[in-house]
Amino acid sequence: MTIILLMQILKSFFYLRIFQWLSYIVTMIYTVVSDLKVFGLFFTILILLFSMVFAVLGAGNQNVPGEFKEEYEAAVEEDGLGDLPNSEYQKIGLFFGYIFSTLRVSIGDFDFGGANYLSPEENMLYWFIWLIVVIVTCIIFLNFIIAEASASYEKVKENLDAMINKEKASLIAEAETMFFSSKKDNLKFPKYIVIRKAEI
Repeated sequence: MTIILLMQILKSFFYLRIFQWLSYIVTMIYTVVSDLKVFGLFFTILILLFSMVFAVLGAGNQNVPGEFKEEYEAAVEEDGLGDLPNSEYQKIGLFFGYIFSTLRVSIGDFDFGGANYLSPEENMLYWFIWLIVVIVTCIIFLNFIIAEASASYEKVKENLDAMINKEKASLIAEAETMFFSSKKDNLKFPKYIVIRKAEI
């Protein structure tokens, strides 16, 4: 049901291009997002790699023997995890929990609870990796994506009228495919539309 609602929202945005005052923003968003596909893929790979590093360290992992495992088991017996690290990810599992916690770090939402249960050596390694994650994903890469989005925005803005007319033509072509072929003729549905600009 949720997927159907999401698809309906996307399709609604697709058809909002019909209106002149909304065609501008929809075309702009679609073009900028499509230009950032490669950067989004690279960012996803970075998040996955860094989440694997945090998973190997075992910060907030209730399966690793130690102080955290004892507190976790005691909290489970009392029917509540309270404020234990990664407790918000218990329904999706540790694998996705580490991915989401790394994503949160990459956008500046920091949670250091899991580091309190690590050994001194692991804690030093944790903070070293955390610093690399913040520098690479939060400081460098997100700013790089913002710069690329701005460049894509400027590129689209220069050719916006042509792109809007192209989107309108694609909507007209899609609408024409819904007509019965017996109802089509060359007068109402010409193969080409020629527009000549009047000289001033």
